[in-house]
Amino acid sequence: MKRRFLSFFLIFLLAVGLLLTGCSKKADEEAAKEEPGKIETVVITVDTKGSPADTTRGTNIVEAAKELNKILEQKGDNRRVEVRHNHDSSSGDDDFNKKFFLAWQSGAGADILSTGHNNVALYADGGYALQLDDLIAKSEFKSDLDKIYSGLWEAAKYNGKTYAVPQDAETRPLYFRKDVLRKMGWSEEQINELPEKIKNGEFDLQDMIALGKEAKDKGLVKWGAYHRPSNGAFFPMMVKNFGGKMYNDKTGKIVLDKKAVTETLKFFRALTQDAKITPEGMTSTEWRSLHKAWVEGDVLFWFGGTWHWAEYQKVPYHGELGKLTEEYMFENMGYALTPAAKKGGRPITLTQPYVYMINSKTKHHDLAFALVAIASKPEYNATHAVESGHLVISPDAAEQPKYKANKFFTSVSYMLDYTTTQPNTPLWGKYTGTLYKAIQAVELGKQTPEEAVEWMEEQLKNDIGDKLEILE
Repeated sequence: MKRRFLSFFLIFLLAVGLLLTGCSKKADEEAAKEEPGKIETVVITVDTKGSPADTTRGTNIVEAAKELNKILEQKGDNRRVEVRHNHDSSSGDDDFNKKFFLAWQSGAGADILSTGHNNVALYADGGYALQLDDLIAKSEFKSDLDKIYSGLWEAAKYNGKTYAVPQDAETRPLYFRKDVLRKMGWSEEQINELPEKIKNGEFDLQDMIALGKEAKDKGLVKWGAYHRPSNGAFFPMMVKNFGGKMYNDKTGKIVLDKKAVTETLKFFRALTQDAKITPEGMTSTEWRSLHKAWVEGDVLFWFGGTWHWAEYQKVPYHGELGKLTEEYMFENMGYALTPAAKKGGRPITLTQPYVYMINSKTKHHDLAFALVAIASKPEYNATHAVESGHLVISPDAAEQPKYKANKFFTSVSYMLDYTTTQPNTPLWGKYTGTLYKAIQAVELGKQTPEEAVEWMEEQLKNDIGDKLEILE
């Protein structure tokens, strides 16, 4: 009896304590509003993700807070912003999203988060992201926001409404080792012509496989080609490369194009099981070991991203050289569009714009949006692009001296003419996750491409039912 009374008493004290704490906090906030001279510090939390080179997605918000605080002071607004930033370079989309969703359910979660545009529909559909159309229309920074490329704004929308602000863009080139090609007897002229041959459809994926096999057979590399190990936009990009359709924007249905997916899976089987130029356990490779093998010249081709150009200058992956100099990279690494699936075809790349979204439960949506708008200004965006290896979001940002002077960016800008994007649908994760598992099974030799496609059909029918459209 005494024990039960003690338990109730402790719970009562805890409840009173929380009540008093809440009242005290509310009283302080009210006092700050009522006392003209009292400054109220508003903490805005920011979660960003990406490679270790992508921290400017958040540090730009930190810098934007300094500018915003000056604006608030000039307006006589007693609020001042303090930004707390966390950057995640290890989690995949699923883990990053789950962490936020769980926090959101309890009324928490970052006020601002930056993630790929392919998550916009998921956040909007679940009510996690704040709709921004009114804020944008009334923003004092609207002139800067209006200059963002229209195509990037489309990637920030769902069902015709805006739930995000574009943060950057990129392309996904095929990197190749110039030093290895030299050892294979290629002249400098031939090496320099390779990107143009790929652009013109003269060098296709089969040529890439053959060249990778030749380099491996001669003992010049350990592997002919590497691709990303985890689920990501590279894999649906390859389905598009093989002429596949994956989404019907008129019906909102996911499309399983069985013929195109089969051809795509045959390509991944050729890499690992036929030509054997890619490890069959590629999808379980640790990222750091992948980057180490590439920068040390153990791989001829690498399906990477423009951001890796900056990452290799910031992260010491190389066993002897540590961080690479850009001079070393230009000397030993080349880059081109992803070759067409077949000779004479059009090469491809993909841009997955990152975006800023605002927590729908944030208490200070005006301040969170102001930070995002300021961080979208040309000077901030150009800094992020140069530091992280991404492309800018507006023509004005492209005119920033630091961006214009960068040799790498000027040499990859043409790739945007060949780019594609992923659809914004809350069902997209179901498709990409299933595709990734099918590729994994084929690369490991556990399923034939045909078997894997049949498995995909069964799995997607179970997962999304009548939201699936099948093309035989």
